[in-house]
Amino acid sequence: MNIIFKKDDSKSFYILWEKFLTQNSIDFNYSTPLIEYYLSTSDSILIDKSFILEVNNKCAGICFLPLEKINDTVSISILGSYIFAPLADSSKNEKIIYDTINTISAKFNVGEVFFKLSSFRDNTYNYLLAYGFLDATNHTCVLTLSNSKETLWTNLRKRYKSLINSLIKNDDFSIEVSDDKNSLNLHQQYVTFHKQHMINAKKTPKNDLVYQTQFNLLTNNKATIIAVKNNNIIILVNYFFHDTLNVAYASSAYDTNPIYQKLPLNHYLLWNAILYFKSKKLNTMMFGQPCNFNAIDGFNNYASDKEQSISHFKKGMGVSVIEHMQGVKFFDKILLIDKINQFKEEVENEL
Repeated sequence: MNIIFKKDDSKSFYILWEKFLTQNSIDFNYSTPLIEYYLSTSDSILIDKSFILEVNNKCAGICFLPLEKINDTVSISILGSYIFAPLADSSKNEKIIYDTINTISAKFNVGEVFFKLSSFRDNTYNYLLAYGFLDATNHTCVLTLSNSKETLWTNLRKRYKSLINSLIKNDDFSIEVSDDKNSLNLHQQYVTFHKQHMINAKKTPKNDLVYQTQFNLLTNNKATIIAVKNNNIIILVNYFFHDTLNVAYASSAYDTNPIYQKLPLNHYLLWNAILYFKSKKLNTMMFGQPCNFNAIDGFNNYASDKEQSISHFKKGMGVSVIEHMQGVKFFDKILLIDKINQFKEEVENEL
């Protein structure tokens, strides 16, 4: 048995990691280009302790393990939130991985760990609880693309159909999908819109590394851009992350000109995205979080008015709402007490 850390032997790490994904049919959420993207989004990385478990000269497990330091607290997370949980080829090797995480956590004085399970995997229960995690399961929206076009259309919220048709029938509007020729242009337009959103929100625009790693997903066939054009001018750009089986709605950026604000652009784009990925024979489309039912969906799961509005919008796209299993492990009891007090405050404010 051997633990290979990415920082110690990145070449072996990447080769064995990708081999494990292929041999075990693991979805794109664990692909190395996507992991590099996640890492690029955080300015609080203390150290990346990602590793693979090698047993008898083969990869027996993988663990994405970024350690962040936020407000003097060290956590295993990205942007202080959930990352995809480790995977192993057996329960025995899974335990070895979680024991290794505990050892690393003790060494770096980790206070809390945020793990989530991929919704593309058939998880019959939240197995994180077996390793000392508290259940923080949320919800996500999923669409079965193998359904007929007629069924997908029928399942849309009634009002959405007329909104989508209003743009389908308007020759001023069109859809553009990324390919080898237009990917850079669509990406650059996305970056322009996204940076403007950050400025409008009085936030510091993301560094260029974030956008570069996002663009790398396009070149690695792990992402597609779909855009809405008005009179051949791009006004809305959405990123979708995927492999050859599944796809997830990832990120959106748009022209903030007030003339576009009341148009059903996202309804129109997402309907066309559904048809596009269906035509590519993909099986499942995830709409991601937020997909809350309530302002308080459970322990450590809260939704603002804006997030509840986004959830309502997603549910109108004919999706099914399923559990997205997550867990939080506390090594620092004070952090747990703080989370309990936060839950109490949320309840008091809501009820």
